Amino acid sequence: MQYDRLYFSGRRSFFYSLGGYRDFASYFNRLAAWFRPHAGTGPLLDVGCAYGFLLARFNDGRELAGCDISDWAIREAGRRLPHARFLVLDSGGPLPYPDAHFSAVLCTDVLEHIAPDGQAALLAEAERILVPGGRFCMTTPNLGAVRRHIYLGADRREAHIGMRHLDDWVRELGRRNLRTVDCWTYLHGFLPGRFHRPWMPECAIVARKEGQGADQCSRS
Repeated sequence: MQYDRLYFSGRRSFFYSLGGYRDFASYFNRLAAWFRPHAGTGPLLDVGCAYGFLLARFNDGRELAGCDISDWAIREAGRRLPHARFLVLDSGGPLPYPDAHFSAVLCTDVLEHIAPDGQAALLAEAERILVPGGRFCMTTPNLGAVRRHIYLGADRREAHIGMRHLDDWVRELGRRNLRTVDCWTYLHGFLPGRFHRPWMPECAIVARKEGQGADQCSRS
């Protein structure tokens, strides 16, 4: 899939087909509220930043960086946040940042578009560029019962080739020295609520860079 102007306008996207991709305040404010307590005060990177809407919520004087495989998205992001550092990401290549540089790496609604081998490489790169104790903050579809049945057509159209269940993500992060410190499921980014129900269609994880192993999320 090409993530160009047609995709972000909604002409080649299921989820953006009603009005295109734009700054949905209820959605991006909620993501920022979830992840701000984990983001520290140092440099912050948004992987798959699109137009930089989430990154703008962390515009508090720190160093901001964003990367995306879409030339179109990066041009739009640079126009909106000219003082941030934006780069076009080479799909499958290493992240073009030094070791142990960022206090937090955001990765929202990105990993589902990447095949498993690419996911492993991206997580390894995220671990590399985080400072010790830095946080990796992600959202992605949760491949439970609801996702498998209700979202099947939409996920195919959006080329969601790398979906996993929340528990699988926790294990995969642990293999990259990223220990899960918080995780939850939710119904939709526009709706309030954090849950620990394995069948819900979306999930969020916060992981801390440290030694081997990962904690399982609590269930309630």
